[in-house]
This record gives sequence, C-alpha cells and structure tokens, in this order.
Amino acid sequence: LRAALLRDLAELNAEAEANGQKKLVNTRNAAAGSLRQLDPRITAKRGLSFMAYNLIMDGGPTDQEGVLAWLKGQGFKVSDEVEVVKGISGIQASFERMEKIRPNLEFDIDGTVYKVLKHEHQQVLGFSNRVPRFYIAYKFAAEEKSTGVLGIDVQVGRTGALTPVSRLDPVFVGGVTVSNVTLHNLDQVRLKDVRVGDTVIVRRAGDVIPEIVGTLKEMRPAEGLPEWDMPYHCPTCGSAVIKVNATHICTGGVSCPDQQLYRIVHFASRGCMDIDGLGESTVVQLIGAGLIQTISDLYALQPEQIANLEGMGKRSAKK
Repeated sequence: LRAALLRDLAELNAEAEANGQKKLVNTRNAAAGSLRQLDPRITAKRGLSFMAYNLIMDGGPTDQEGVLAWLKGQGFKVSDEVEVVKGISGIQASFERMEKIRPNLEFDIDGTVYKVLKHEHQQVLGFSNRVPRFYIAYKFAAEEKSTGVLGIDVQVGRTGALTPVSRLDPVFVGGVTVSNVTLHNLDQVRLKDVRVGDTVIVRRAGDVIPEIVGTLKEMRPAEGLPEWDMPYHCPTCGSAVIKVNATHICTGGVSCPDQQLYRIVHFASRGCMDIDGLGESTVVQLIGAGLIQTISDLYALQPEQIANLEGMGKRSAKK
C-alpha cells in the first residue's frame, strides 16, 4: 500500500513537471495542495483518501472505541492500528510498536495521539485555552542529517530585532530540502557553537521547523574557526545596533528599509487588518515604486497607480 501511495505521488509529480509546475516533496504537501484547489475536478483526480477518527453528535456512542466502531459500520475507513491501552506502560508499548511498523504503513505519520477513552471523562478534563486536555501527542524522533555551514546572515524584523540565519549546504531531511535555519539570537549561536565552515546536525523539529541540533566539533579544521559575532551596525540601514537582554536591535526605526517593509507587511497580515492580496512581494513593489513609505500611505493609493506596476492590471488594482 505504501508503495502505491508513493507511486501516486511520483505520477502526480511527473504530471506537474510536464506542465512546468513545481513538484511536491511529500504526501502531506500533496494532500494539502489538492484540497486547496479551486477546481474540484482537479482535486478529484488526486487519489485522496480519508480516515475518520472522531464524531460530533448528540447521543450515540459514549466512548472513543464506540465512535470508531460506529463510523466503521457506516462505511467510513478507519485506521486498523487503533487500540485501547491502559496506563503509561500501555502507552509506551503502543508507541514502540507504532515506531517499528511506521515504515510499512500506507500513510506518513510523525507520531501517535493518545486520547482518554470515555466521553464523560473527556468532559471533566475539558479544554485549555488552545487544546483539549484529554488528548496528548507523542512524536517520533526527528530524522537528522549533517551538512556544512556556508555562512551566517542577519535578518532585520519589523521591531528592529536582528536574527542570525545560518546558510547551509542544502540537505534533504524530514521530507524537504533545508538550506536556511534560524539561530534566533547570539546566545543560541554561542550555545550551539556554530561557526562558518562547521559541519552541523540538522533536523526538523516536530517534522516541521528546521533547527540545528549541534556542531560536529571533531570535523572542525585543526587550525580552528573564528567565532561569529553580531554586527555593530544594521546590515540594512547602517544604524547602530544595541543589545536589550538577549536581543540585538537596530536603532534605525522606520528609516530602516527592512523595518519599514515588515511593519507594513505585518499590518496587512491576516492577524491584523487582513488586507487581501497585500503580501510581502506587493509591498516591496509599492515601496520600490515610491508609492508608499508608511502604513498610512496605503489608504491614499489610487487604482491607476497600482495598475502601472509589473504583473498588475486594472482588475488587480481595483481589488
């Protein structure tokens, strides 16, 4: 079954390549991309399958085992690997079993979820402000690979915070190719002792976020490598950099092009004003054309100004 799944992905990528489209690196991305298609006919051709795992209804089964049995009786596909276990020892044994059979499953997983069996007990445990208290996820150890550090650059955020980012010799790990990994701040660079020219271990935390686990110091040249340090001046605007607690900050404020850019991008983002279509690339275009400098300038834009930008037209401008 797994071979068939990977074959479906290979066929999908072959079709994408033939049409000059970007290939997908794993089945999770393929599934998510298929569901986002605006044309349902395209989604229907993707060979998607669904396993039911929960049910929201009044009455009916009183525990999770009953829910899955009911779903299966209604014709839904349910995972064959579901089991009821007791106590920490049962959870541990189940986790170890799943880790062993993981390579042979017909789908990709990055861990297992354990759930309190009875609904009445789930209601007693309730929810935190983000997640249910009656579920817990146990993750498998992330895949790790070694690669070289080609350089360490500095990114300037909307608040002026400077973030070191390691540029890596591209390495395929956890289903994606990783070439950039953030090091957060100078303290993290020192803690992991990352230097340009080092060989480091990379993984994707939770199979999602790339991170450097540590440095293979035994592979460092005998003559050693110099420690990396934060710049004294902003790499974007040249303003002085000051340190506040563990964070290095550019003092340029809105005169710093990066701060200017990311403040406007943040303002337009979904969590703020949610301005549809105003992503980073569009903001870069507007700033480059001299149409905006501050957030308030967005509200003085005219459609005819935007229509003259590359890749834009009257419809985009009106929107």
